Amino acid sequence: MRVHKVRFEGFGGIVGTADPPGLYWVDRPYLQERGYHGGAAWAGPASPGLSGPVEMEIAVTTRCNLACGCCYTDARPGGGEVPTFRVEAALEAAAGLGVFHVAFGGGEPLLHPELLDLARRARELGLLPSLTTNGTLVDPNWARAAATVFARVNVSVDLPGGPRDGRAVNSAWAAVRRLRREGVTAGVNYVVTRRNLDRLGEVFRLARQAGADSLLVLRPKPGGRGTATYPGLALSLEQARTLLGRLGRLAVRHRLHFHLDCALAPLLISRPVSRPRLVYLGARGCIAGDLLLTVDAAGMVAPCSHLPPIGRLEDLPGLWQDSPRLAGLRERLPAGCSGCPNADLCRGGCAAVAALHGELPHASDPDLPCTGCRIS
Repeated sequence: MRVHKVRFEGFGGIVGTADPPGLYWVDRPYLQERGYHGGAAWAGPASPGLSGPVEMEIAVTTRCNLACGCCYTDARPGGGEVPTFRVEAALEAAAGLGVFHVAFGGGEPLLHPELLDLARRARELGLLPSLTTNGTLVDPNWARAAATVFARVNVSVDLPGGPRDGRAVNSAWAAVRRLRREGVTAGVNYVVTRRNLDRLGEVFRLARQAGADSLLVLRPKPGGRGTATYPGLALSLEQARTLLGRLGRLAVRHRLHFHLDCALAPLLISRPVSRPRLVYLGARGCIAGDLLLTVDAAGMVAPCSHLPPIGRLEDLPGLWQDSPRLAGLRERLPAGCSGCPNADLCRGGCAAVAALHGELPHASDPDLPCTGCRIS
């Protein structure tokens, strides 16, 4: 195991590894046995919160060569790139907060002419860079260059009838194959909806054939053009209840790991699912403002890319420590959740969806399968 970074916290610290990639929450004795000491971070009682996020998403463009109806950033061909100096400022702010991973996004991040240089700058600052792409611009030369700087590249895929622009279907699978041939750690993102759930087995099969190391299953979210399309894409209650079992069977059949995004995971956290299984799957609810911060193309900081901003980039790290909105999200426990044994995992569901139906932090996600959280 090759350690990339250790960040001390009151409870001990977070160890980031590069090979294999991972993040591990460990206590003080574990670190002390390996020659680490937390200094000022261990001087007093353990703080209930983290000293900084573990991941920061940074938008590098508002431009995209596709026009997906579900796009939560409302990216379009007429958008523009974020100036390089402003992206570098976001990277430096992330490093100052002790962030482990930065994820470049957009729009389509490959449209930024300095993307590879920005990834190299992230490495210089001790950050592991990744990105999500629609795959249409991943040619062999770019894939070869990406192998030297990116820790991971995820390709958003779809099948005919899904929520994304159909022009990307074939190029997305080709992009995964090109990336894998060049040695890039590459995975697949799939937005599962009420219309494409039945094609999940096909996605597992094609992802395995393309050489993807895993499948990230995501829930559609409101935001941008996605606000209008969300009601017609959201899984039904019955679909949500059967999804976890379906994913488990497909993962075994196709020998491919799957992950759940933090908006989808709460839909599966219900009484029929045992807590040990949820923990094993890493099924955790909303991480907005707790493990994650985002920086949009205008330099505004938000708890996640689906929630309104809380301030400007230059106000970090004060925002992390003092923002009332971040504090509310971290302590979020909507009415009806207090007696739930999985409340600490679920955290009231997706904050972005909940915000459509009430004021945060008290509103809950109305699509949750548990009766305690559903809005009648």
